[in-house]
Amino acid sequence: MADVKPPRIDASAAADFVARHFAPPSVMSFRDGRCLHPALPTTEAARDFLAANAHGDLYFALAELRDAVTGKPKKGDCLGARWAWVDIDPPGDVTAADELEEWRTETLRRIDQLDAPSPHIIISSGRGLWTLWRLNRRAPPDEVEAINYALADMLGGDHCHNIDRVARVPFTRNSKTGALATVLRDDPGTVAPENLPHSVPPGGGGAASDAPIPSPAAPLATVDDLDDWGVPDRVKVVVVQGRDPDHPKEHDDSRSAWLFDVACQLVRCEVPDETIMAVLTDPDFGISASVLDKGRGALRYAARQIARARQEVARDNTEFIVTEKGVRLANQQNIRVALARLGVRLSYDQFQDRTLVEGLEGFGPALDDGAVRRLRLLTEERFGFLPSKEFYGDVVVDAARRAAFHPVRDYLDGLVWDGTPRIDRWLIDYGGADDSTYVRAVGRLMLVAAVRRIRKPGCKFDEMVVFESEQGTNKSSALAVMAVRDDWFTDDLPLNADSKIVIERVTGRWIVEAAELKGLRRGDVEHLKALLSRQNDRARAAYARFAEEVPRQCIIVGSTNSERYLRDATGNRRFWPVRIAAFDLDALRRDRDQLWAEAAAIEEGGEAIRLDPELWPMAAAAQEDRRVEDPYVDILARALDGRTGKLRAADAWDILDIPSGQRTQEHNARLGEAMRELGWTRKKLRFGDGPEHAYAKGTSEEQARQLFVRRPDGGRAVVTDTGRELG
Repeated sequence: MADVKPPRIDASAAADFVARHFAPPSVMSFRDGRCLHPALPTTEAARDFLAANAHGDLYFALAELRDAVTGKPKKGDCLGARWAWVDIDPPGDVTAADELEEWRTETLRRIDQLDAPSPHIIISSGRGLWTLWRLNRRAPPDEVEAINYALADMLGGDHCHNIDRVARVPFTRNSKTGALATVLRDDPGTVAPENLPHSVPPGGGGAASDAPIPSPAAPLATVDDLDDWGVPDRVKVVVVQGRDPDHPKEHDDSRSAWLFDVACQLVRCEVPDETIMAVLTDPDFGISASVLDKGRGALRYAARQIARARQEVARDNTEFIVTEKGVRLANQQNIRVALARLGVRLSYDQFQDRTLVEGLEGFGPALDDGAVRRLRLLTEERFGFLPSKEFYGDVVVDAARRAAFHPVRDYLDGLVWDGTPRIDRWLIDYGGADDSTYVRAVGRLMLVAAVRRIRKPGCKFDEMVVFESEQGTNKSSALAVMAVRDDWFTDDLPLNADSKIVIERVTGRWIVEAAELKGLRRGDVEHLKALLSRQNDRARAAYARFAEEVPRQCIIVGSTNSERYLRDATGNRRFWPVRIAAFDLDALRRDRDQLWAEAAAIEEGGEAIRLDPELWPMAAAAQEDRRVEDPYVDILARALDGRTGKLRAADAWDILDIPSGQRTQEHNARLGEAMRELGWTRKKLRFGDGPEHAYAKGTSEEQARQLFVRRPDGGRAVVTDTGRELG
C-alpha cells in the first residue's frame, strides 16, 4: 500500500492569522525536544519561518511577551494577555474519526450554551479544540489565569489556564495525528474581563468567582457622605459620572475599568464592603451602569469587583513600605512596586543602547522625559506618594538597566542549526559568486565575525568583504535581509566624521554598508581603513561627565558597481573583493536563520576570524585586479624609463607639470604612491648647498648620481644626468 502523504501546511494563512490576532507574531517550532523561537518582526518573516519549519510542531504564544524571549516562554516572560482561553481534549478512548466528529459536534453545542459570553475564536488543533475570548484590554497574568481556570471548569477543559501556555498554529500540522489545525470560528468583537467568570487556580492569586455577597447598606444621601472615609474629590466625581471626563484613562477608558478603579480607591479609603456595595449598585450614580447591566447577576458581579479590589490593594500594601500610620514612603522599593502595579515594563536594549517602556499608553517604545513624567504623576495618582523628579528618574533608569537584554545575542542563542552546511557556499548559492576557495573562506569569515562581534564586542576584525556587481542585483537588499531586522542595518556610514557621530550611526547596527566605493576620495578611503581597524569608538556624549568607549558590535561590508575602486598600491589587504551575479532574496530569507545558526555554532567552537595565510596570495591577486591605475605612474615611468639615481622632489613635480601653487595633499599622496610603485624611495638627500626631499632608486653607488629634468622648447619633460639626455 502506498504511503499517504501528510497534508501540506499553509504558511501564508498561518502567518496572517497569528499576525492579525497576536501581533507581533510570536511563533515557535518544537522538534526533538528543542524549541526554536526567533524574533519575527513581520508577517513575512513569520511566514518564512513557518514554511521552513513545516516538519516540526508549530505553536504561538497566547500572552503578550517581553522583548527578546527565546525558547518556550516562561511565566516571567509574560506581561499579560488580551485573550482568555480553554483547551478541550476528547477522552482518551475517543479515537475513531466518527467518534471524534461526534465529540466535536457535542462540545461545540455545549460551548454555545455556556452561561458566559461566547468565544470569538475556535480552533480545531488536529484532535481537540481551543476556544479563545478576545478581551477589551490587556489583563494581568493573575486575572487571565483566574478567567481561564473558571472557563475550563465550566467546559471541562484541560488544566491549561497558565499564562505561559502556547497553542498550535492554525493551518499547520499536528505531528501526532498528521491532521491540520483549522479555524472553526473567527468572529469580531471583544469582552470585558469583568464579564467573564473568575476562579482562583490552585496556588493562584485570581479573584474568586464565589466571593461572599455583602448586603448593600442604605443608599447614600449624597456622594459627599463618602467624606466620612476621606474619599478624594476626584474619586467622588467618577462615582457620580461613571468616569473622569477631564482625565480619561489612556489605556482602557471602559466603564468596567472605571468601576474597578473606584472599587480599589474605596477599599484603600477603608470604606466598608456594605457601603461600597451600595455605591456600586445605586442607579443614581453613574458608576453603577456596568453593574446594573448584569440584571439578576448584578449583586454577584459587584461582589466580585470588591473581592478583586481587596485582593489588589492587599497585594499592594504587602509590597509597599509604609510608616506606622500607613503612609507609603517615597523610597526606591515603593517606586519599583508602583511601576509593577502600573503594569509597565522597563528594560534596556544593550545592543541599541536604548531604554524602553511598554504598557504606558501614548508612550514608547523608547523611554523619554515625557514618559517618566507621566509615570511619576500616575504613581502619585494611583498610590498616593510623590518622589522627587530626579530620584524617581534615577530609579526608573536603574530598573530598566536591571532588565537589560541583547536582542541580537538572544536571537543567535535561540537558533538551532539543522546540521546542513550552507555557510561556505552562501555567496555562491545565494549571490551567484564564482566557486573558489577564496570566496568560500571570506563568505564564512564574514558571518562568523558578525556573530563574534555580538558575543565579544570589540573583537579584532579589520577586514571588509566588498560585493561587486551591476546596479540592481540586490547587494544592499541582501545585507538588509541578513541583518534580520530593518533597524539592525544601515547603509549610512559616516566618513571623515568625529567619533561621536560614528557611534550614533553604528550603534544598534549589526551590518553597516559602505556603499559605492568607487566614488570615495583618497581621504575617504584612508578614513575607511581607520574605521575598519578600530575596535572601539571613544567619545563624550553631550552633558555626560565622562567619555565613553563603545566596543564595536557591527561588521562593515562594502559594495560597488565598479570593477576598479582600490587606490592604494600596497594598503588594500583590508578589502576582500567578491564578484556577485545577483542575490536570490527569497532563498536568502528562507535560509537566513539557518545561516546564522551555523555561523553561531562555528563561532561557539572558537574558530579564528583571520584569513588563512595560504589564501593571502589569492586575496592579493583579487585586490590587485581592482586597483585603479593612476596616470601619474604612466607619466613618470615614460620619463624615467627604468633609470636609477636620485631625483629632487621638485623635479618629479616638473615631470608631472603641476606647479607648486596647484598641489594638494592628495597630489602629494599620489606622487608618493606612484614613485613607490616604480621602485623609488622617498629620502632627504644632499644636493649642492644642503639636503632636500628627494627620491632614490638603485644601489648606493647608483643613488649617488643625480638626475635632472628639462623641457626642450617647453615640450615633454626629459630626464638627463650631467647634461646627457637619458630619455
